Amino acid sequence: MSTNPAVSRGCACSCALQPCLCTLAPAAQLGLGYPRPLCPPARAWRSFGELILHSKAPGTVLASVIGGEEAEPHSRPYLVSVQHRGTHACGGALLHPRWVLTAAHCLPTGTAALWKVVVGLHSLAKGQPPAQTFGIRMVCPHPGYRCDTMENDLLLLQVGQKVPLSRTQRLVGLRQQEPAAGASCSVAGWGVSRAGRPSPRLQQLQVVVMDARMCNNSRFWDGGIASTMICFQVGYKDSCMQGDSGGPLVCGRRAAVAGVISFTGQDATDPFKPPVATSVVKHRKWIRRTLRSSCPGHIGHTDQPIPLT
Repeated sequence: MSTNPAVSRGCACSCALQPCLCTLAPAAQLGLGYPRPLCPPARAWRSFGELILHSKAPGTVLASVIGGEEAEPHSRPYLVSVQHRGTHACGGALLHPRWVLTAAHCLPTGTAALWKVVVGLHSLAKGQPPAQTFGIRMVCPHPGYRCDTMENDLLLLQVGQKVPLSRTQRLVGLRQQEPAAGASCSVAGWGVSRAGRPSPRLQQLQVVVMDARMCNNSRFWDGGIASTMICFQVGYKDSCMQGDSGGPLVCGRRAAVAGVISFTGQDATDPFKPPVATSVVKHRKWIRRTLRSSCPGHIGHTDQPIPLT
């Protein structure tokens, strides 16, 4: 990882309302002390959940809805909405009837009752069938997550009860191999619209995986990208994915998760800071171990579990 100040990065939460630093959250907030990702007031990057925009001209930021298209209803039945107080906060992927994969910087704080996982969702409008809401029982961040460099930005959420599988609520698998440079993949979510609110209906966007060495050269991230990260390009058209941190980067003819959306450049008008996802291929052992150790009927504990009370 580069120590170049020009590409130094902070933490991956939204700090629009307050300047902050990466620190240890008070036990009263999380139930126990855990490094909570908080952002410094000035940094060279943003979490993907904050902003991915492409500009028509220098200084012109266009915040259209993801820049792709509305997804066919329930064509991505594995995609979930992680919500705080009923508001969409992050995306996620249903890997198991009890487990959702998302980004570590989406770490819920406060009481479990304030955080929910919504599955089977196409529209964020209230009461849209056949969406179902589940409480969160346990939060398991990757033990190697670093909020200063965004390495290992993965989080597994255990829901309070099994998600019943159906046409609109299905599991998704993990890729066994890293997608090659030039591979076509896709991302989807309820990105922020021009009105500054989540897009009411699920949007999707085709992306292309970028060569890792090219992404790490001085023109782009200048050595700031770890081997466990995947850079991708959103194309040269207006695109916005604010609010979609934690959503899966899906590749292949048979949809499988290759990465989890993590961050992009601080300057939304800078085309030289491609968005970045955390590779799940490089973390398959941790994911499998966590799922096995806490699945119903098995004895054991997850890596550094954080029960929410």
